Amino acid sequence: VENSSEIENFMEIIKSAWHSDSALSGFKDTIHSMAYHGGFVLGAWDEEKLIGMSFSYPGYKNNYTYLYSHMTGVIDQKKYSGAGYMMKMKQKELALDYGYRMIAWTFDPVMSLNGYFNIGKLGAVSRNYLDNFYGVMNDGINKGLPTDRLVAEWHIKENYNVQFNNPQFINQVDGYNMEFTEKPAGDVIGIKIIRDFYEFKKNDLNKAVQTKLMLRSKFHDVFSAGYVLINFDKVNNAYIFSKNYKLKEKNVFS
Repeated sequence: VENSSEIENFMEIIKSAWHSDSALSGFKDTIHSMAYHGGFVLGAWDEEKLIGMSFSYPGYKNNYTYLYSHMTGVIDQKKYSGAGYMMKMKQKELALDYGYRMIAWTFDPVMSLNGYFNIGKLGAVSRNYLDNFYGVMNDGINKGLPTDRLVAEWHIKENYNVQFNNPQFINQVDGYNMEFTEKPAGDVIGIKIIRDFYEFKKNDLNKAVQTKLMLRSKFHDVFSAGYVLINFDKVNNAYIFSKNYKLKEKNVFS
């Protein structure tokens, strides 16, 4: 079973089989099992208070083993404390010790803080866009939106050159308005995104959905044309893509 809607039906099975009012009660047990069976479960503390968590486990796809980082999060009050970055650095250290070459995860492409942190700061790249990956989600951030995700590939044994100059921006953003004005033609292109998509969603959900679907189409076009997402331009709030960018590792997610 791989389809998210089918997996959603597991929740009722879990509640019935374990006589529980909520399937969430098994989440703690799942994380504990990850820690015991070879995953990395990390916490971040401010003195004696736990302020962040991260957990990851082995992934295997197309005859390639990697570390899959499922969640890394910090409480709202400490979001810019550096705790998330420190946990990712510890995760990288452990992954190298265990012989992994790549850490992978998914993230929402319309959230600019995620884009900067994952691509611009950590140095992950991406070659794959997943449509509505999780299906329906009802949390405060994702509710009402398609759960599209980029697949981040963090090649932790490599030091790729991701510098860029004079990208061709193929769209323009003005507040909550986005318009694609050019077709990708250069070796290095950029796709701008809205700076605060969460506020955009709260103000106009229907327009936010349409904007995300428009981005979905363009990301697919760009990846199909041979571009690799290599960096994030913080000044222009844009993803930077390089055409025919050479990575040593095969694309195991295609």
